[in-house]
Amino acid sequence: MWKRAYAQNIEDEREKIVEEFIPIIKHLAYKVSKGFEENNMIEDLISAGIVGLLEALEKYDAKRGAKLNTFAYLRIRGAMIDELRSRDWFPRSARSKAKKIEEVIRKLENRLGRYPKEEEVAEEMHMDFEDYLSLMKDYKNLSILSIEDLHESIGEDREKVISYVTDESDDPEKYAAFHELEGILAREIERLPEKQKIVLSLYYHEDMNMKEIAKVLSITEARVCQIHSQSILALRSIMKKQING
Repeated sequence: MWKRAYAQNIEDEREKIVEEFIPIIKHLAYKVSKGFEENNMIEDLISAGIVGLLEALEKYDAKRGAKLNTFAYLRIRGAMIDELRSRDWFPRSARSKAKKIEEVIRKLENRLGRYPKEEEVAEEMHMDFEDYLSLMKDYKNLSILSIEDLHESIGEDREKVISYVTDESDDPEKYAAFHELEGILAREIERLPEKQKIVLSLYYHEDMNMKEIAKVLSITEARVCQIHSQSILALRSIMKKQING
């Protein structure tokens, strides 16, 4: 009898946590789905997010020091990104172009001693500036570093990488390697042009959406998207350089 009651208490607690996370999952699904017009996209992302949350609850261990919110958020977002990947949201042609842009940004950064302006990247690529800006819309959902990038850097699998991100690693050497990258990223963000820094801060720290940021900066939502994409591509180029030496 007591075993059944204990199991019911655990199930009730799990349902309570899921209920509390639903608004967070929905908000993240709307943010991740921006720019996609596929039917049922948001519903599928919410479903993936709930699965990610349930997996987080299964694996979460409070004794290891990580905050549940941080651990679960990463799992939820990872599940949503996996759902996008299953839909081939980032086709090979776009991925190839992104790599080329990153290489050009790295080349110009070495030459100029600073992050290049959008106009400079477009010129180096022999592209019309408006065409270059239009291209930026394809990269709004890129991450600065993926779990796979970090895996290559510190030589651990996905589960281990998540443990470093959530501060629950029991390997001091690997943990230090991860947080060294974190410190480098913070310094590189400070080197970005002012408007790019502002957009990143409002989007990631203030949790504002593109429309809200557009109002704050008195620019169009499309322009916010372009600035965001440019900053992410710039940071990817430099962080990959740090990883690959």
